[in-house]
Amino acid sequence: MKKYLKYIPIILTLILFTYFYIYKYVYLNNQHFYGGNIHAKIIKIENYQNKSIQFYYDDKYCITTTDTKNDTLKIGDSISKKSQTAKFDVFRKLGGKYQLYKSY
Repeated sequence: MKKYLKYIPIILTLILFTYFYIYKYVYLNNQHFYGGNIHAKIIKIENYQNKSIQFYYDDKYCITTTDTKNDTLKIGDSISKKSQTAKFDVFRKLGGKYQLYKSY
């Protein structure tokens, strides 16, 4: 039994790290996206080993998708979303003007 006690701090650290990661990066991001009115441009894209793509519209907040093979957003695309919904419109600059590109 005593030999297992040395693993308790490691296990607790992993549990706390996982909890705070999920809370900070998943829950808070989802709350901000779903609950807020958003009118912003995509400023950064991060691809995680072709498993998920994060489209950042703010330094802290992003849209995450696991669809890495199909048509995706580009840096400079404008997104528009009303509060209390997950649906949003993407506007892309075509011919010098932003035009509705796609709705998600």
